Amino acid sequence: MRTLDRPLPAITLDPDAFASWAVRPVVAIESSKPPPYGWDSGTVWDDATAVWDAPSVSPGWVDATCDLTGCEITFDPPDDANNFPAGHAIIQLDNRSGRWASYNADGSPTDFGAGQQVWIWATDRAAGQWWLFAGRVARWDERFGDTIEVECFDYLSDLASPVGTFTPGTADETPGPRLTAITALAAGGASGYRTRYAPGAVHLTRQPTERAPLEEAQIVVQSDGGVLYGDADGTVVSTDRLWRAGRTDQTVFPVVSTNVCGTGAIVLWDPVLSTTDTAMASTVTLENVAGLKATATHAGPPYVLAYQDQQWTAQVEGDTLAAAMVAQLWQARLSIDSADIYVHTGLWPVVDWRRGDRIRLLHDAKTPGGVARVDIDAMLINLAHAFTPDGWVLTFGTTRALAYYTTTTWDSGAVWDGGATWGY
Repeated sequence: MRTLDRPLPAITLDPDAFASWAVRPVVAIESSKPPPYGWDSGTVWDDATAVWDAPSVSPGWVDATCDLTGCEITFDPPDDANNFPAGHAIIQLDNRSGRWASYNADGSPTDFGAGQQVWIWATDRAAGQWWLFAGRVARWDERFGDTIEVECFDYLSDLASPVGTFTPGTADETPGPRLTAITALAAGGASGYRTRYAPGAVHLTRQPTERAPLEEAQIVVQSDGGVLYGDADGTVVSTDRLWRAGRTDQTVFPVVSTNVCGTGAIVLWDPVLSTTDTAMASTVTLENVAGLKATATHAGPPYVLAYQDQQWTAQVEGDTLAAAMVAQLWQARLSIDSADIYVHTGLWPVVDWRRGDRIRLLHDAKTPGGVARVDIDAMLINLAHAFTPDGWVLTFGTTRALAYYTTTTWDSGAVWDGGATWGY
């Protein structure tokens, strides 16, 4: 787990589930029935103060991994406005026992169904646990062949429920406090969400809004050049405009390779390396709610990115943001559009990969002048885990390259050249 991750629930794991794997997934489903109470589970038997434990009012958690036939967890890339969708999970369970039915014979609900929480992580059964997904059941379907299919979304989706007209926060505050105020007005309130919001730099205007809390939060973060997304442990996270610098909780920076052998790098399967015009901009124009416009340009192809309804207050804030954005977006660079890693072949460390982590790519590319080594740094922007009892595949994509590592050479100045040549 990472430094600020949500703690795992109290749960008894099935010892037979994925028993042959060095690292096994855990699919924990919240039950509406609290765990059974027992005889003095907190003290020793011969203690004179031993009593029956009081019934718990907290939900119980059940390990469903033994009945798992398939699971796919998806964290998709952002849209053209740099807004990330909610994380999504689909789980298939064997229901020949009837254990996972969501209804009784009279149609009344059982312990499982829509609204229940689902938390998924990986564990090596000893000291290591790594979050994969945390969210809530959107639908619980019974399908042909005694199969239950459960569809879940992470907690970012809960913020998408409209709450009517509201006026969050105070004038002139920065994005962090404003996001906290928006979350407090969302369904469930501030205590219903685990959040980690960057303070931000701009000072925000204040006005009533009819947007859903999620849409208002996205406008606030966009007004500072940051992004808003759901992390693997279900925390709703915001960043500032320096988000491309990477996460502060990443401790291992993996090296991957498409066709470079003998380096110890993780070998990718079916990689697609791409340069696209997605999110490219040689002109960025920002307009705030007061009608102030900020424009920055850079020589390059005529791609324009324009945002309206921004909430920065001063002209200088808009100008600074537009200049920072065009500096990041004006040039097309290489990215990993898609690549696969077969986790179950022994590549277990990749279960800890998160959106926002940075990785290094090695690729020997054929060029008009022969073969050249591509050695770049990029950020994970989308991930998908798919596992069954037969195997586990991680599919991922990255941002455009954020840094390039030059070949080390000896020059006339008697010093070694090399190192990262440009940043994000």
